[in-house]
Amino acid sequence: MSLQIQLCLLFLIQHLCRVDANVKLQQKISSTKSKDKTVVIDCHFPSNCNRYIHWYQLKEGQTLKRILYSSIADGSTYNDVGFESFKVDNKHENLALKIPELKKEHSAMYYCACWVSGLIKRFGTGTRLIVTDQGKDTTKSPTLTAYLPTTKESGKQTRICQATDMFPDLVKFNWKKKSNTGDWTDVSEDNVVEQRNVDPVIVTSILIVDQYTAGEDLYQCTLTYEGGMKQKTLQNDKDPANNNEGATVKPTCSPDNKTSTIQISGSSDQIPSLYLFVYAYGVMLMKNGVYFCAVLIVLLKRKVGNKKESA
Repeated sequence: MSLQIQLCLLFLIQHLCRVDANVKLQQKISSTKSKDKTVVIDCHFPSNCNRYIHWYQLKEGQTLKRILYSSIADGSTYNDVGFESFKVDNKHENLALKIPELKKEHSAMYYCACWVSGLIKRFGTGTRLIVTDQGKDTTKSPTLTAYLPTTKESGKQTRICQATDMFPDLVKFNWKKKSNTGDWTDVSEDNVVEQRNVDPVIVTSILIVDQYTAGEDLYQCTLTYEGGMKQKTLQNDKDPANNNEGATVKPTCSPDNKTSTIQISGSSDQIPSLYLFVYAYGVMLMKNGVYFCAVLIVLLKRKVGNKKESA
């Protein structure tokens, strides 16, 4: 299949079955269970979901497969072929997926979804199911380390949160900024860079802001992991005593400590430029795909017309 046809199909899929940016179906980040046990994967859905909740399975290197769909009203369930053993647990605004007698091959990402209006389908955040050997389903909470702000020559200021020593290693960072009214608001993901080290497992989230506009602003780093959540508030205060919220605080990031700190390569000014380049290139490919679709439709219509005339 050519690149243009693939882009055409992606363009159509994006409009017919899109993932909403403001996800309303909430799922836990991961679930760890040992073989032969039963797991229940929650899906908290909004009231505007239409009639059914759909469950999907995604394994690495494979396509997304639907497992079943279940009625919100009465919990009646319709399983797809090959997933007959999967069940649902219908609660109020929570239609959970239930998998009995777990096997290693059940390890995958599981997404719940629903149609909300017209041809728009919303997907949940996804839950990673990890099936371990019997008796080895104990999780380990991460250690959250926060670094006080550092300023670069480019005029950018970085705030860093780092998660280490956890199992499973699937974690999620979220940054918030305290407004003048005292409310915490989400920080744009365009200002955040995340890096992952495999051995040892270290996940680092780096917030990049302009040092002249940041001032004495308060920023909050929230780490979500299986079984809990940790938060850390960072400000331009050189006294670690003022940043005491249950996480380790370090005044600087040591460039020599390669096992605990991941350094950013290059200037932070290059990061927005890279995003802009990727975005512009993606738009160009999408335009080419739309143009190809239009030309293909015209050619098909002309071919049909020529056949009618020859007949």
